[in-house]
Amino acid sequence: MLPELLTSCYGEENKSSFSDMKNEELKKEADRLIADCRLAELLAPYARWFIGGSYSYDLMCWRDLNMYVLDPARDLKRCFEIAYELTRRLGAVKSRFTNNVGGEPNGLYWGIRLGDARQCAWKIDLWFLDQAGYDEHAAYCFNMREKLTPESRAIILAIKEAYWRRPEYRDTITSDMIYRAVFDRGVKTISDFERFVKEGAL
Repeated sequence: MLPELLTSCYGEENKSSFSDMKNEELKKEADRLIADCRLAELLAPYARWFIGGSYSYDLMCWRDLNMYVLDPARDLKRCFEIAYELTRRLGAVKSRFTNNVGGEPNGLYWGIRLGDARQCAWKIDLWFLDQAGYDEHAAYCFNMREKLTPESRAIILAIKEAYWRRPEYRDTITSDMIYRAVFDRGVKTISDFERFVKEGAL
């Protein structure tokens, strides 16, 4: 259990300030979580792994981490052992396994929740991927970082902050949709994005 992280999520004194948290603050908190659960030690048996998603792009607006592990053998037993230990170290309230081999992404998945994500608890997506899937996600992260500018980062963060608590977020509205709207459609404002969504332009 990581009591100081759970307190920062659920403490009454933090409820009003959560919506104002910035990428830098969330990344510092994520770094503390990663260190306290000794993630590098836990994933040492694997040749390669990385943290992608909004953490990698400096686009964090809520407590969410996406982890990708290179596991060409698709070692189911070890995958369960890793998830069990991570669940124990984090004091997670829910850990859900999906065998997504043959799907997209093509691999083994654990969704680990430290509480209600929409009430500021950490959400961790842990993927065990083959070489092709791992390389694809690593390349996507690299390309995203290359494309981002201070202006596009500010626009994306504004849209994400406006949407992430809404019920449609991660259902009909996704982070990738927001990224494509900004990079491919020239969306500059929240109202631009709302118009594109309404018109089905995305």
